[in-house]
Amino acid sequence: MSNVFPSDSNGRIRVLVVDDSPMMCKAIERILTEDERIEVAAKALSGKEALSALSSRKFDVCTLDVHMPGMNGLSVLKNIMVKFPVPTLMVSAFTGDGSRITFEALRFGAVDFFKKPARNGDGEMDKQADSLRRSLKRASRVQVKAARYLRVHPAAGRGAETEKGETVKGDTKRLCVIYGSTGGYSSILSILPLLSRFWNGAVVVSTGAIEENLSAFVDYLQPYSLCPLSMVTEGAELSPSAVYFLPANYAAHFDRVANGWEMTVKKRPIETSKEGAIDLTLLSATECFSADLLSVFVSGDSSFGMTGATEVLRNAGKVVVQKPSGCLAPYNPEKLAEELGAPWAEPAEIAKMINDWMK
Repeated sequence: MSNVFPSDSNGRIRVLVVDDSPMMCKAIERILTEDERIEVAAKALSGKEALSALSSRKFDVCTLDVHMPGMNGLSVLKNIMVKFPVPTLMVSAFTGDGSRITFEALRFGAVDFFKKPARNGDGEMDKQADSLRRSLKRASRVQVKAARYLRVHPAAGRGAETEKGETVKGDTKRLCVIYGSTGGYSSILSILPLLSRFWNGAVVVSTGAIEENLSAFVDYLQPYSLCPLSMVTEGAELSPSAVYFLPANYAAHFDRVANGWEMTVKKRPIETSKEGAIDLTLLSATECFSADLLSVFVSGDSSFGMTGATEVLRNAGKVVVQKPSGCLAPYNPEKLAEELGAPWAEPAEIAKMINDWMK
């Protein structure tokens, strides 16, 4: 996959902003156009206007409000993905029904989501603006043809040997580390609901998501998982059958304690090195678990992970990547497959691998 941004003849990313509030449209336009590589080519105040604009002009990315009168954001997204496929970011306040619709949109092909910009006087607006621009530029590079509807069902009634979400006590003998960035939400939604309760190991999911977004996603995902899910930003004792999520740039370090393993998590932004937080996590995991470590790389456009994956293989661990043709962002899996010979598999096959690995 090329890292070159799609663009118009002026070299800019063309964006369609969809929101029923003219004020919010202007606010999003102001934030986006602070980056000279981004052009808000059109704004739409309703789903009908959005679909009309998409039918007559080409856009590289669409930002789509979750709540609108008439056709809500989810209904508009369904039409977009069928009639005029374009990478789409959902805009949500993360409140009430809006949160549910936001994550349902991921099942229908949305690439990412972000919280509605809001001034609160503590500098958070600048962080939100930076995050939005980064997300939009990354979304502009995805292969939207890989988007597909995901069928997931609540985990209750699937024959779990313990109650859904209940933490299992005991030693963690094996570890699986999953890494994904752009498009990773869709991949994780395809894999985690298929995991059985496993008694010998834990799963750590390293993501490119900021804390607030990841926390909301983990809350949404829990009812679909037989395993307890939690987001970790400081530390945790690893429990068998548990899944731990790390936000962007958080690295995990593993230490042996009396009856198991302790995971310490610290923010480690590394912008100029070839190693990222995922590399630091894998390097520590390899020291502790060696051949009992499985590393999975799903959709993502990050250049990180090569150092960590190389060390996993050197210590007899296993590396597998999501089949690139099914990734919204295939760059990272492609790179690992080409340079390390890592085998690839569909999400359902990856889930089965993890289940078998933990037996």
